[in-house]
Amino acid sequence: MEGLFFYWISWMVWIMATFFMARTNKYRFLLSAWILCLMIMSPLTLNILNFEIGIAALFLLVSLYIFARRLKKLSKLYFLFCTFILMMAYVTFHLFELFDPVWVIFPREWMLSFLMVYMAVLLQKNRMLRLPLILLGGIQGEFLYAFILKPFSFPYTIGSLAFLDIMSISFSISALWIAVHWAVQYIEANFKHFEREKQKLS
Repeated sequence: MEGLFFYWISWMVWIMATFFMARTNKYRFLLSAWILCLMIMSPLTLNILNFEIGIAALFLLVSLYIFARRLKKLSKLYFLFCTFILMMAYVTFHLFELFDPVWVIFPREWMLSFLMVYMAVLLQKNRMLRLPLILLGGIQGEFLYAFILKPFSFPYTIGSLAFLDIMSISFSISALWIAVHWAVQYIEANFKHFEREKQKLS
């Protein structure tokens, strides 16, 4: 069912933000409200210039542009350049899937999610900027893909639940990647401390 991954992961993140984040964290209420708004808007659509657009997609796009606007000038330029690359990768994947679907041997959601996460890791060293990069690249790719399909009269909803599923899976993979990275750093730090203590005793 489309939207299953999105709702499941969104509720998990909302619960973590609402009940497990410190109350002194200034982003706690903002994150909880943002996720709730995204879930409420997810099934709603608008027809703008003969494009069927999900309201959640517009909300996501505006939120991410506000986020990008707050970055420093050079970081902002590089971030937008990276989103352009991810946008092209997103559209290219969909076009290959449309014209030659044989090579999509695994579920498309997982293949596209791994592609977006892998490219974000290659392009962005700052781990905290990778998820906004994936989200903005993906939503811009949705608009570009819909624009490409328009002359052929193919029905396509920008920011559908299927798209939100892909972004949710990408978020999960990114979060897992960060967790593994932190775990490795923690183990390395404790191992070095253990080695120093061992040398002192010897």
